[in-house]
Amino acid sequence: MTADAGRPARGGLLVLAAAALFGTIGTARVLGPDAPAASVGAARLVVAALLLVAFAWPHLRGGGATAELRRPATVVAGVAQAAFQVTFLAAVVLTGVAVGTLVAIGSAPLFAGLISRRVSARWAIATALAVVGLLLLVLGGGAARLTLGGTLLALGAGLSYATYTVATGRAVASGAVPAVTTAVAFTVAAVVLLPALALTDLHWLATPSGLLMAVYLGLVPTALAYRLFAAGLRSVAASVASTIGLAEPVVAALLGVLVLGERLSALGWLGAVLVLLALALAARRPAAPRASPEPATLGG
Repeated sequence: MTADAGRPARGGLLVLAAAALFGTIGTARVLGPDAPAASVGAARLVVAALLLVAFAWPHLRGGGATAELRRPATVVAGVAQAAFQVTFLAAVVLTGVAVGTLVAIGSAPLFAGLISRRVSARWAIATALAVVGLLLLVLGGGAARLTLGGTLLALGAGLSYATYTVATGRAVASGAVPAVTTAVAFTVAAVVLLPALALTDLHWLATPSGLLMAVYLGLVPTALAYRLFAAGLRSVAASVASTIGLAEPVVAALLGVLVLGERLSALGWLGAVLVLLALALAARRPAAPRASPEPATLGG
């Protein structure tokens, strides 16, 4: 396999690793102290932005940050990331973590495909299979509750996440350095959500468990995960990346079983297997690479 042919496979693995790290958010949140969702989300973004800026500092100084801010796709990615934090955290309060995550993350590939208009038959089959698997995973994990407001917020989160994915992919495709795009986008998102830190109770941050939770959420499933995600978008189409990202609820469910003592029925395990099969289908390398002005897709 040539280096060019291997890039989509490596990109898919980077996106999958990012999705696995995203899947630890719920467990970390449950193990942490009770705190307002808005302040947790804002603190997570501030910590992540500081870390991402530190990682990308060699590229940001000397006008690099200003140049990146002039890239419309990067600014759109930042605003979309802030919107995702607000809508997703609000959705899971109204619908529960399982249903909120299913609707948000499950709808993201559909929105990404529609926004980017880069879809294929393999993408459609893999996405449909993954969504069915996630539905079985939720049904097999216990009772689900649906509300109109919560569902609309979760769909808004899916649209925001898809917008972030497509915008980041376009910024990287236009020649941006992934680390720079991610750092600037998250700085924009942190600035947008800064008022939440001033308007909510922050006493939880003064406790050891609260500080540890904020640092972990900002470092591992945000700063590190989104750097991997952006790097993967160099060779993976946004629609395919969103489908691979459906591994996140599976990881979250497995951690719930292994760490939090939750139970998963045979139906839930079947759903997890279907999602894994869908990921394998989405990540399968095309028989022959073809030239394209945009990042190569895994879906062919």
